Amino acid sequence: MLYAVISDIHANFVALREAFRIIGGSDVDRIIVAGDIAGKGPQPFETLELLNSKKVVAVKGNSDEKFVKSRSVKNSLTKNQKKLLQWLGGLPTVAFQEFGIMICHGSPLGTTDYIYPSVTGPALQRKFHNRTMPRVLCCGHSHIPFVGKVGDVLVVNAGSVGRPIDGDPRGSLVLLDVDGADARGEVVRFGYNLKKLESVMIGEGYSSKQVRAFIEGRRAV
Repeated sequence: MLYAVISDIHANFVALREAFRIIGGSDVDRIIVAGDIAGKGPQPFETLELLNSKKVVAVKGNSDEKFVKSRSVKNSLTKNQKKLLQWLGGLPTVAFQEFGIMICHGSPLGTTDYIYPSVTGPALQRKFHNRTMPRVLCCGHSHIPFVGKVGDVLVVNAGSVGRPIDGDPRGSLVLLDVDGADARGEVVRFGYNLKKLESVMIGEGYSSKQVRAFIEGRRAV
C-alpha cells in the first residue's frame, strides 16, 4: 500500500495543486493529511474543497481549530463554505489506518506538541501516554520533514506543503510504502509557482513581510 502523507498546507492552494500533481503520478493508493489545512494562507476554502473532493484521511491541527472558531461566527459565508467549515471542524485530532498507522498533527499528546528529528525512543514513548504505540506515526506541525525509525516506530513527519520554514521554499510530502512487515518512507520536496502565490497573497491584502516569509520558506519576521 502506497500512501502520500501531507501536512501543514496552511491554505496555500497553489502549492497543494502541485502536490496533487506529484501524487497523481506516483500510483498512490491513499492520501493522509496530518492537519493544519487552513489558516495563515490566502485560499482556505479552495484548499478545503479540493481535499474534501479527494476523500482523504485527515486530522485537524491547531491552526484548523483556530480557523473554525474564527470563521464560524461570520455571517458572510456561503452555504458551501459553511459545509466545508463543518467538515474541517468535525475532523478528529487522532486517526488510525490499517497496518498499524496512527495519524496526528503535533503528537498523540495534542495538536500543539512537537516531534522533532532528534526525538529519542523514551521521549517518543512518553508522548503516547496510555495509548498503544503504532508501527507508523504520521504527523506534522514542526514543518520539518523527516522519516526515521525511533525504537519500534517509524516516524513520518511530512513537513509542510505550503509553508516551509527551513529556508527552502519548496513544499514537502512523504511517500509511505507499507508492504507486509516492511514500512519505509521518502521525503519529496517540490517546487511550485511562487509568482502565482505572491500574486494571490497581494490580492488578498497580505503584507510584503508575510508574502516574503511564504515565498522564501522561512519564519515570519
